[in-house]
Parts: sequence; C-alpha cells; structure tokens
Amino acid sequence: MRAICTAWLLLVTCGLTLPAQQAPMAVPATPDFSKAAPVFPKIWDPYHNRPVAEGVLANAPNDLLEVHDGKIRLSMAQVVALVVQNNLTVAAARYYIPEAKTDLLRARSGASPRGVDQSTIPSVVFAGAEGGSILGTAGGSGGGASNAGGITGSASSVFISPSGTFDPTFRVSFSVDRTESPLNTLVIAGIPKVTTNTEAATFSYTQAFPSGTSITASYGVQRQGSTQLHLLFDPAYTPGFTATVSQQMLNGFGYKVNRALVEVAQNEQGIERQSFRQQLIASIAAAQDAYWDLISAQESVRTAEQAVNVSQQLYNNNQKAFQAGVMANLDVLNAQSQLASSQRDLVIAQTNLQYAELNLKSMISENLDEPLASASIDTVDKFPDVEADQIPALDPSVSIAEKNRPEIAIAQGNIKSEQDVMPFLKNALLPTVNSFALLNTAGLYDFFGTSFYDNVSFKYPQFAIGLTIGFPVRNRQAQADDIRSRLELRQMKDTSVRSQSQVEIDVQNALIALRQGKQQVRAAHEAVILAQQQTEAEQKKLASGLSTSYNVILVERDLFAAQLAEVQAKDTYAKAKVTLEQAMGVTLDKNHIDLDDAIKGVVQ
Repeated sequence: MRAICTAWLLLVTCGLTLPAQQAPMAVPATPDFSKAAPVFPKIWDPYHNRPVAEGVLANAPNDLLEVHDGKIRLSMAQVVALVVQNNLTVAAARYYIPEAKTDLLRARSGASPRGVDQSTIPSVVFAGAEGGSILGTAGGSGGGASNAGGITGSASSVFISPSGTFDPTFRVSFSVDRTESPLNTLVIAGIPKVTTNTEAATFSYTQAFPSGTSITASYGVQRQGSTQLHLLFDPAYTPGFTATVSQQMLNGFGYKVNRALVEVAQNEQGIERQSFRQQLIASIAAAQDAYWDLISAQESVRTAEQAVNVSQQLYNNNQKAFQAGVMANLDVLNAQSQLASSQRDLVIAQTNLQYAELNLKSMISENLDEPLASASIDTVDKFPDVEADQIPALDPSVSIAEKNRPEIAIAQGNIKSEQDVMPFLKNALLPTVNSFALLNTAGLYDFFGTSFYDNVSFKYPQFAIGLTIGFPVRNRQAQADDIRSRLELRQMKDTSVRSQSQVEIDVQNALIALRQGKQQVRAAHEAVILAQQQTEAEQKKLASGLSTSYNVILVERDLFAAQLAEVQAKDTYAKAKVTLEQAMGVTLDKNHIDLDDAIKGVVQ
C-alpha cells in the first residue's frame, strides 16, 4: 500500500507522461558467465572460448526511428525507449553486468576478482590471491618416497604444504631418458660404462577446499633398463602411488576465511547492476534535457519567424506610407534595419535547432546513416504546465532519494565487500599451523603386472603424519594489511555519509531550481503579455500618427526578447523536473523502465 501511495505521489508531483507501449525486441539470452562450462558430456568445452555476443552497431529494429516525408515524429516516451535500446554509453555500461559475473566465476576458482567499474576489490586480499588460490602462502606439496630399487633404503623428513585451487587440477607427464655414465671401478657394475634407458609416466590430482584443506594424489610408473651387470631386475618396473592431505589449523582455516573473495564477487553483482542503473539514469536524463532543448529551439524558431513576419509587415507599411508621401525615408530605413536583424535572429535560431536535433539524434541512435542523418525531428510533447504541477516537499523527496539513488547502494556494497574480508585479515594475523598426512607405496619387479601388484597391495608402504608451525617474529606485513583494511573501511563509511549528505543537497538544489523555474515561467509569461499589449498600443498610435516607426521597432524588440525569455524559462523548468527525478533516483520508475529489461536492451 505504501509503494502504491509513493508511486501516486510521484505521478502527481512530477507530471508523468506514460510511454507508448512497444513490442519487446527479440534479444538472445546472455550466458551466465558466473558458471563454468560444463565438463560433461563434452570434456573439452572448458578449454575452448566461451561464446560472447558480438557488439551490434546498428539501431534497434523498430519503427521508432522511421523517417516519413523527411521527418521523425518523437514523443518523450519514445526518446526514453530509444536511449535504452540505442544509446552507445548505455550499451557500453551494459557490459558491466557480465564482466562482474566473470569475476564471480574467477573467485569461485579460488583466485581474486579483478573488479569492474565502481566495484572496489580490497587491495590487501587481491594481492594475495591474484594468481591462484586464496590460500595465499600455499606452495607446492611435498612428500616422501620409498626409493624402491636403491642399493640402500633411506628415510627423510616429510614436509607437506597447502596447495592447489578450488578447481581440481589434473597433470600428466611423460619422459624418455638415455644416460651414459663412465665408472672408475668394475666392482659394482661389472663394466666401465653404464648406459641407462628410462621411460616414466606420472598422473596427478590436486585440489584445495574452502575449509583450508588441500589434497593431492599421484600415480607414476617408471621402466628402467641398464647395461650394468648383476642387476636383480632388468628392465625394472617401479610404480608408485602417493596421497597427501593437508589441513590449515589457524592461518587459512575455515569457510568464512577462504570464501571471502567469493563474497566480494557476489557483492560486485549488485554493485554493477547499480552502476549500470546510474549510467542509464544519467543517459535518460541527458536525453530528456536534449528533448526539451529541442522544443525550446523549435519555439525559438517560431518566435523568430513571427518577428520576421512582423518586421516585414512594418517595412511594407512604412514603404507604402513613404511612397504616399506621409512618412519619412528614415522610418523606412529603420524598418528595413529591423527586418535584417530579425532575419539574422532567425538564422541563428535555425542553426541552434540543427544543433539540438543532432545532439538528440546522437543520444537515441547508434549510427546516423541516411535518411536519419538529414531528417528533422517533429516533437510530440509540449513543455509541462507549471500551474498543473505541484512541487513535492523536501523531507519525502530526500527519503525517496536515499532509497533509490544508485550512489548510496554502490557505496554500501563496497562497504560490505570490505567487511566481508575482515575475517580473512584477522585470520592472517595468526601463526601458520599445518597438519598433514601422507600415504606412499611402491613396487619393484621386472614385469609390470607383478610390480603393479606390489604397489596396490601396499607391499612397500610409507605412512607419515606431521605438523608444521611457522610464524614471522614481528608479523609486520599482516599487521599492516589489517590496519590498512580497517582504515579503508572507515574511509568508505565516511565517504558513504558524505554521499548521503550530497544526496540531500542535490534534492534541495533541484527543488530550489524547480521553484525558481516555476516563478520564472510565470514572470516571463506576464512579461510577454505586457510586451504584447505595449506593441499593440504602439502600433495603434503609429497608425494614428501619434508615434514613430522607431518606437514601434523598440517595443517589437522587447516583445521578441520577452518571448524568447519565456521559452527559455519553460525549458529551464522542464529540465529542472528532470534534474529532480534524477536527484531522487526515480527516473526509471517515472518512465516505467524495468532494470532487468534495460540490461537486455528491451523496452516493454
């Protein structure tokens, strides 16, 4: 009920003109770039370019820009629809939405979003995850090996680090090696030179999880043949299997910490919708101003044409009176001079009209090919009636603006992004405690099947568990990042408060301009009436011989100036209404533009 009342208030206070209903354009569905290409059934799809629609630098296929007899008939509602469909600035801003979705796709892999337009990516997190996992200090995994086939067994310290990204990674490697080694004894090999041929293949899997867990698994097999004597197996097959699990216990532990960038990227979706909305509102407001300027230019041309007609009539009358011998030649010259001045003013007005038409065309079309380029625009709407409009009160207007202005939503979204990374930064102050486990098996035989059986039956196992603890003694980097992030958050909050104050100032300025514009229109209209009365009186006095042609010229100039001032006042008032709607953030609602449709370039 409250929403209905608010909408009714906007209709009454701002004089809404309902747009003509247009058939929606057939726009292909935009892929959801926040989701990866499916792996099955086409497992090669993730490694191909995703289809991205080509930009269309042509006007939308509809009848709004059709030229009839060299003219385009346009209403304000049609202008708004054409801005949504054809404005190049809006078309460029439309890319913000899918670009933000690619950031979400990137964040879900464990990497950092890059940021789009007005979305702020917290710098202290971005640097840590720019190229890989948000695990930050995660390095490559390490582990022990059974060293099957060596002359002596060996043992070593086991150390395993977190590794991988949220996207699982498979690796396959294959190598062929031939080595000739000279020996200085015959005791071991039985010959002075040993030639070794080795073929090896390895298959591995690595993945990290938002819990701070990372796992690796690898299987490799090696075939080695040698010319040395006294070997037990030649060739020797040595398969091996290794599995590791690593869990971060302090620094890097928990879903809330490791999903911080995903939260930031999700906030970015709303921010970029508001960013597009802000640009769309600005483009519509600019086009509406251009439309009113065009009407003003057309009215100025009509006024200048009337002035030319009046000056021509005065000149003709004076010339006839001179020929009749009842008027001096000086009066004829004065009238002729006034006619030339009026014709000059008409040329200036016509030139301004051409500029105004071109300016509006550039806002509602993607190209200016013929016949659009040379067509004139026939406006349908008229200047708003100042007497029928009611100026809204300040407090309700500010309240509506605070709920609808995109700048406030953008600032709040960036504040939320900064708050969402706070757990990550607080966690980054902690020491690194990493627990891990390793399972490794190996086999050795001169037949692959037998060696493989030794491998999978855990004939030669290695088990390891461990704990690593690390901490920088002064921890200055983590402290600096934490302090900077909290300072940036306070800075954003201060900026948000300033934005809210600016919104109130914008609304106040718009209301002041609207009130002044209304008074100016009234005063200008009264001035025109008085100037018309003076002109008519002076013309009657001239006809009676009680005035001079020069006096008539003066009052006609005053009338022309008053008429132009009235046109300008009406234009200023109409644009003040546009500014108020923009300041209140209700431009789209006033023109019945759905944001989701506008993102697709559709006007219902």
